Amino acid sequence: MTDEPSIRNEVRERVWSQLREVARPDSRFAWDFGEFIADYEGSDAGAERLLDLADDHDCESWLVTPDNNLDPLRERLIERPTPFLMPTYGIRRGFLSLDPADVPDGAAAFASVLDGMTRFAERAPLDALEADHPPLDVMVTGASFVTPDGLRMGKGHGFFDLEWAMLRQVGLATEDTLVVAAVHDVQLLSETAAPEGMVADHDTVVDYVVTPTRTHRVEGDRQKPSGIHWGLLTESEIRAIPPLETLWKRAGRPATKEV
Repeated sequence: MTDEPSIRNEVRERVWSQLREVARPDSRFAWDFGEFIADYEGSDAGAERLLDLADDHDCESWLVTPDNNLDPLRERLIERPTPFLMPTYGIRRGFLSLDPADVPDGAAAFASVLDGMTRFAERAPLDALEADHPPLDVMVTGASFVTPDGLRMGKGHGFFDLEWAMLRQVGLATEDTLVVAAVHDVQLLSETAAPEGMVADHDTVVDYVVTPTRTHRVEGDRQKPSGIHWGLLTESEIRAIPPLETLWKRAGRPATKEV
């Protein structure tokens, strides 16, 4: 479900040029923001704001995406201790479930990063989540940029939209699930609304935007997607993501995007 070249990419490039001044490079992708969501100065302060927001909403059941800027949040959840789900990179190995009780003392920082999650977390197949996991109270994601009216844009691959759609399909994401984007202040656009032509039906809007310096509540009634838009996906994209392929087969292999 990769974005078509559009105003989205123009805005990404503009924001990425500002982000370069405050971002931390990735160990694999250096400064290639098209391959990862960057950590940045102040992400630890953003994590504290996020925890305060979640506490205000009595959030207990969490999903946190594997974005670099959310390392501090995952570390603090482990220290609390609060279990959480995390999608694997590109969702290619589905979802992981981390119980902080499985993390040795002193290892919270390592367990919060991708390599540590792979070591300490358990694989969570979609059918097991559907059967046993409580509905999510909050889903937290990074972004390339967010508009004040809640439109979140990632790297352009559509992974978070797919994560939301899959979990919505099996009942883990509901109308009551809080969706929060964590970004640096330069990634929250100054425009009051998403530019014309940017919003698509499959976009997952957020309820809050949290930066190192502010917590922004999104106003408006734009609805989140209620399921998966199979016609936007190719069969090869579906087969590369195990839980997505499971749902595609369950739905009777609906028609996909031609290549």
